[in-house]
Amino acid sequence: MTGAELNELYGAVISPDARVAVPQAWMPAVHEAMRAFEVLPTRVRAFLIVTGIAEAAGAIEFQLAAAPTYIDEDGWEMISGILANANAAIQRSVH
Repeated sequence: MTGAELNELYGAVISPDARVAVPQAWMPAVHEAMRAFEVLPTRVRAFLIVTGIAEAAGAIEFQLAAAPTYIDEDGWEMISGILANANAAIQRSVH
């Protein structure tokens, strides 16, 4: 799937020109993460966009652009949880 296709599904959570370069088997984890980003509280989601999704050293890496001064600690914990869940899901798919 391309960034444009993910943007069609998840709207402004991901840039239409985001580069998506992960194994097809990881796409369920990508979709789960994108749904989780999509339902973040507006106070977090409004200051965050996915600009790329890639494989990095056997893990999934979501490249994010954010306005960090506007996202509180609780928001960063939510984002970290989404990223951790995505990596746990791909590790389960590999083993």
